[in-house]
Amino acid sequence: MKRIVNKPPVNTFGWLHVNGTAAEVSEAEETRRYELTAGEERTVVLDGAPPALRLTADIAAGGTLRLIQLRRGGAETAVSDLRVRCGENARFEWYRVVLGGAATYDSCSVELAGDGSSFAAELGYRLGGAERLDVNCEAIHTGKRTQSAIRASGALSERAFKLLRGTIDLRRGCAGAVGNEYEDALLMDETVRSQSVPVILCAEEDVEGNHGATIGRPDETLVYYLESRGMTREAICGLLAKAKLDAVLRRLPDGALRRELLGEEAEAE
Repeated sequence: MKRIVNKPPVNTFGWLHVNGTAAEVSEAEETRRYELTAGEERTVVLDGAPPALRLTADIAAGGTLRLIQLRRGGAETAVSDLRVRCGENARFEWYRVVLGGAATYDSCSVELAGDGSSFAAELGYRLGGAERLDVNCEAIHTGKRTQSAIRASGALSERAFKLLRGTIDLRRGCAGAVGNEYEDALLMDETVRSQSVPVILCAEEDVEGNHGATIGRPDETLVYYLESRGMTREAICGLLAKAKLDAVLRRLPDGALRRELLGEEAEAE
């Protein structure tokens, strides 16, 4: 069935076509719920892309939930909707790695309700052909001294498309909150499309919100230098694209999965 997904908390100019996306969503939705007790730490690895995933989590005081979502490609459409609430000094870490896939739609909304709670999102992608990645990530600060960091790094080639909406919502009462958002995207071909929609909403005075982005083509000076050392342009572009993705992979908390994706040998016992 057709459904509007990844609708941001506030609309922007209609001609940008970023105020939600009409996607074909499977009726066979997988539902997961996690309730972490005070001080509990848990790491969840979802290796694969169910057609539709709805995940909710409630993290009690001092708890930490690390969620790793990995997509390794595929011709099907994958839609995920994450809703997380963090209590006092609780933490949620979201690691999203997309290694291709016809169409991927991810929505992640995290409420930092408890004082001192935090949220970190790490998004890494490598897309080619006509693959599509559409993301809506929201950090909602309601508790005092809360922190959020949304980071994305990846590469696009051929006719690939990427849309990243990142919202830092600093609501009244979240004094001392800090939110940061940054993206580093490498555009390998002139035929790719990359859209970034960073938004900072602020209703509190004693807060800090920052966003930045580095988006562009490979450095031609660097390419020329490496070509003069015997590397082909294709190999150079592959190396540069791998570096963008590796920046996220090296932060994965699951050691075995991290080494597999990086192509490294297992560490000695």
